Amino acid sequence: MSDIITIIDQIGRTVVGEKKDESADTITISNPVIIHVQPDQQTGQLQVQSFPYLFMEFIKGDSRENNWVFYKSAIAVSDVELDDKIIAQYQNINTPREEQAAEEPEVVKLFDADGK
Repeated sequence: MSDIITIIDQIGRTVVGEKKDESADTITISNPVIIHVQPDQQTGQLQVQSFPYLFMEFIKGDSRENNWVFYKSAIAVSDVELDDKIIAQYQNINTPREEQAAEEPEVVKLFDADGK
């Protein structure tokens, strides 16, 4: 994995991804992931969730890579070094999982054939 970058996008989301390209005006990030933090109502601890900018299932074909161009005038770029756990989450989200054989779910009948 090359250069992992952290930005705040134009609507305030924390985004992590692999920097693919950079120009004077833009940064291209491959497979960006949104990091969402919210407090747990019961414990008061912070919950960290991460999910892709675009789910791989939406992409046609076998490609697992999607690149996004962010305009520097609309984002904030950070030089933080992310914790290994966040990097691992990023890698897990962007690593294809082996297809599991789909089993037919058991049908549970709530009523008899005559509607009772």
